[in-house]
Order: sequence, then C-alpha cells, then structure tokens
Amino acid sequence: MPLDIPCPKCGSLRTCACLPPGPADTKPRVRQEVIKMRREKRGGGREIVILEGFHADVRLDDLARELKKRCGTGGTVKGPTIEIQGDHRDAIAAFLLERGFRSKRAGG
Repeated sequence: MPLDIPCPKCGSLRTCACLPPGPADTKPRVRQEVIKMRREKRGGGREIVILEGFHADVRLDDLARELKKRCGTGGTVKGPTIEIQGDHRDAIAAFLLERGFRSKRAGG
C-alpha cells in the first residue's frame, strides 16, 4: 500500500504543479503518418533504404541531411521520398522515433 506523502511546498497529497514533470510527462509527440522503410538492391549489389510516406509539411532536405550525418553515409531526396545508401534500417528507425515519426519495415 503506497504512502501518501504531502508535497513539501504546497502540502498537497496528489500530484501538484510545483513538482517537476516526471519521465512520463516528457514523451515525444508522435505524428500520425507511418513512414515506410523499403530496402532495395541496385546494380552491383548495392543496397539502399527508401523512406516514403512523409506529410507535405515535412522539410525533407533537412531531415535527409541529419539522417545522412547520423548514418555516416550518402543519400538523396527524390520527390516525396528519401533514399539512404546502405542498410541502416535500425539506425533510421531510432532516428525517426526521436523526431516523432512512426516507422515500419516494408519489403525485404
């Protein structure tokens, strides 16, 4: 049975406004669209990851620049998609989640 300990500042037994926000209050907001990560092989056995499903208000150039820096690889923006060289799907999924995007693996 948990103890009801009053707040040292206001004396409230419940959560109060004078306490700092806990870890549950600092969750990043997740957007509604789901970004599909598709892996393709190009000529010579090269692999790329294609990210598609971004909303029109997302600045793909800036996002692609940060992604390329994070993965340490090249890539480009082609229309509404981002292409990243190499199979970096785990790192890309973690990066997108930090930015508030849900992602899903599609294809092989």
